[in-house]
Amino acid sequence: MAVALSTPPGLLEKADPHSGQMGMDPDLEEMVNRGMDDIPVIMVFRDERRPDVDGLELDHIYRIINGAACHADADTIRRLAADGAVEGIYLDGQVQAAKPVRSEGSSEMVCPARMVSAPQVWEEGLDGSGITVAVIDSGIDKNHPDLAGKVAGEVNFVTEEDTTSDLLGHGTLVAGIVAGSGTASGGKYRGIAPGAQFLNVRVIASDGNGQVSDIIAGIEWALDNDAQILSLSLAGLNLGETNPPVTMAADNAMDAGAVVCVAAGNNG
Repeated sequence: MAVALSTPPGLLEKADPHSGQMGMDPDLEEMVNRGMDDIPVIMVFRDERRPDVDGLELDHIYRIINGAACHADADTIRRLAADGAVEGIYLDGQVQAAKPVRSEGSSEMVCPARMVSAPQVWEEGLDGSGITVAVIDSGIDKNHPDLAGKVAGEVNFVTEEDTTSDLLGHGTLVAGIVAGSGTASGGKYRGIAPGAQFLNVRVIASDGNGQVSDIIAGIEWALDNDAQILSLSLAGLNLGETNPPVTMAADNAMDAGAVVCVAAGNNG
């Protein structure tokens, strides 16, 4: 299941003045109060000004949002939180590939395209041809028969694994549902839009985990490379609640004309 994202009003307002640390989200504030030395954060800037970045290890400087991802110690984060150029600082949290839930019913494989009556649309000549879908996930196996020749561009944001290949399998699964050709099954399990092509945006490592900062970078890259649809089948985002920066990125992508879809859970 997928939903479009929107930003509730007031998400990027300063933290409650009684919380003790202005401009920090609660999870980050807890880590700062523990005096940690290497904390991954996402800063959102107030306007065109930029804070003093001494003591920061910059990972991403974004254009999709007015901000940057970096690592800093607790004292540096306190200083930044008090800087008038900083709108807010958020913990660069972890996300995971949204794992499917096994049904207790029939073990027969189901074709998602038939579940949504896609064949009826194909008969009208609409099969996704001319559409580029960015699969922001664990990568895509370009050697899979259903996906051969469908990846128009790719990038890897997982710094500890230097590959765009899918070492988990989740991104390949998603790509197959979206636009698999059905070659491996003799046409039985075609994707919903088999004429579409992909951008392979790898943000999830082989252990199934990723960082919010990389998700934002992936959204930005996908837009820069003309993606019309962005797929984020990811868990742990809590969009609109604890991760305003990634919600801002999704909103800005939609404002630019893209369709942004994100997993809403696999439990119905």
